[in-house]
Amino acid sequence: MSFSKLNPAKWSLSKKINSIVLLILLIPLTSVSLLKEIEKTLAKNLTDNLLLSSRLIGNQLAINSQWFEESLLPDSKKFLGAELYVFPLGQSFQLDGYFNDWSEYEVHRVDFGEKSSSLSALIGSHERHLVLSVQVKDSLVVYPALDKKFAADQIEVEFKLQDSSYHRILLSPQVIGDFPVRRYKDNTFQIDWRYKASWIETDTGFDFELQFPSGFKPKEIRIIHHDTDAKNSHKHHQIISSSRFDLNPLVWPSTNLVNYFNEIKLSPAQRIWLLDTRGRVLASAGDLKADQVSYSRNPLLNWILASQSEIEIDPRKDNLHLDSAEIFRALKGEASTKIENVKNSEQSIALAAFPIEVEQHIYGVLLLEENIARVQILQRKTLLYMFAVVMAVLILVMIIIFWYVSRMVTRIKILNTAIDQTVDKQGRMTKPLSLPVEEGDEIDELYQSVSHMGTRLFEYNDHLEKLASRLSHELRTPIAIVRSSLDNLLLNSQSEEDKNIINRALEGNQRLGEIITRMRQASGVKEAMQTADKELVDLGKFVEQLVNGYQLSFSDCQFQFDSNINKKYHLISLDLYSEMLDKLISNAVEFSVSDKVIIIRLEELKNEFILSISNQGPTIPKKNLKRIFHSLVSIRSSEQATGTNLGLGLYVVRLIAEFHGATATAQNRQDQSGVVFSIKWLAS
Repeated sequence: MSFSKLNPAKWSLSKKINSIVLLILLIPLTSVSLLKEIEKTLAKNLTDNLLLSSRLIGNQLAINSQWFEESLLPDSKKFLGAELYVFPLGQSFQLDGYFNDWSEYEVHRVDFGEKSSSLSALIGSHERHLVLSVQVKDSLVVYPALDKKFAADQIEVEFKLQDSSYHRILLSPQVIGDFPVRRYKDNTFQIDWRYKASWIETDTGFDFELQFPSGFKPKEIRIIHHDTDAKNSHKHHQIISSSRFDLNPLVWPSTNLVNYFNEIKLSPAQRIWLLDTRGRVLASAGDLKADQVSYSRNPLLNWILASQSEIEIDPRKDNLHLDSAEIFRALKGEASTKIENVKNSEQSIALAAFPIEVEQHIYGVLLLEENIARVQILQRKTLLYMFAVVMAVLILVMIIIFWYVSRMVTRIKILNTAIDQTVDKQGRMTKPLSLPVEEGDEIDELYQSVSHMGTRLFEYNDHLEKLASRLSHELRTPIAIVRSSLDNLLLNSQSEEDKNIINRALEGNQRLGEIITRMRQASGVKEAMQTADKELVDLGKFVEQLVNGYQLSFSDCQFQFDSNINKKYHLISLDLYSEMLDKLISNAVEFSVSDKVIIIRLEELKNEFILSISNQGPTIPKKNLKRIFHSLVSIRSSEQATGTNLGLGLYVVRLIAEFHGATATAQNRQDQSGVVFSIKWLAS
């Protein structure tokens, strides 16, 4: 393979453009393919890391299997009422009737009751004490009278301990704030100072907090609201927690499990769950929020590359019972991973489920989640690097394209400028076409072709322009010899027939002489323009004098001169201008109807002057209105050809008009009764 085929400068134009297009297309295709591979790799690494972490934590929990046995987990299938979770309360908890310390768990508050009034409860543990938070909606809060003759709003709590002992306590405050709690014993309610309670009244009813004695761990509980609708009323009705015939089971997660989970150090945007064999949450830690990452100091670039780090729709947030295919497989002893697409969202969560198994006994499932935004952050960082690389490549490609297109446009402009400078408006070659000729692409080949064509056209055009002068010079002497010979023959001839033949030959010879004379005139006009001098002339007066002379020369025709120009001087060549007008008048006389007037008009319209010659007679076909000013073009019919005509008269008119900075045009009258020839030039 030769070097010229490998050199891009020698490639064809189509090959160059196709190569550039393919080069540009490779950039996004390569980027997309690379991004997909990066995404797959990062997602695979993320799920593998989650599974490894869940395995390590799960094995640690398996070593401490007694923590699961410490949890008091009721068999939910035996109960009609809903399970109530015992949530761990912070060290700063205060028993005051206000629910500020419960804000973290408010979403889990359980509602009971009827349509007209309702009761909601939360249960927590604080320093080995069970604490009950109850909110009651009541349109009228009735406190008991001192004599206790009338019914009042009261709360009754029933519960069972681990030893199946049954307890009942009664809350009947007489004032807002702390109040004593009565325990049912020996068929009566007696004050039990081990219980602590605080009561506040609200706009919708009342709230209270109840703290059980230390070490009390009820396994079932029921809350009953004895509601009195009016003061001094002996009637009341009950609002019970769930069922009139059943208590609500309590779920007591192991304190050791909760503390262990609180000590686990999770990565940002990670969350961990510990579930029992029924999918109940025994402990959890972390959240799926990821910190936003700044990619550069450019805020626009940060906005373009920023990922959505916060999960808008969290399918498991605040849940106390989880259920999914991965958890089900883990409960069967099979660890699994998944990239979970959040429903009605563009976000994703990676998760790993690992079974906690001791001696072929499943104690629970460890579920580890991570916001996929972490992968997106790594992906965005990679994308930022790719963005910089791709932008650099694109800028380089754009520079190459810009340079190549600019060079191509410049070469085309050079060709266009050279043609404009070589060919005038009438298509004549004024000078040889000069172009730099090199071997290369199609544009260089075009340069060569146009250059060769321009050279041949110039030579041909120069030959045509000099043909008249050469013919007139070469034919003048032979024609003179032929004429003198014919004259001698005519003098010596005695036969009438011979004389007629000789006379026809003399007429033909004369016509040849007239042709040569007109060709010499056209050639002489060009030579005259090279040395002609211009002078300031009152054009209106000058044209009027010429028209008066035409009236004398062409006595058979009528001439009319109109002018709206006051005395104004123009720079013209008197001889050339006169010759131009002579040829226009001769053309008008030749084609004009004998009894019609030839109108010569000189007028100023807007910013131009117009000299027009109008005659009535045959019109000119529209396709020939411009051709008649070309050299050697005659459109006369055989009936109109009364004399010798080479089509040089109007060609000379055009040359003289251009010499004076004007344009010569021809058009038919609007009524199609004749022709108007005009010379137009800008007013100076």
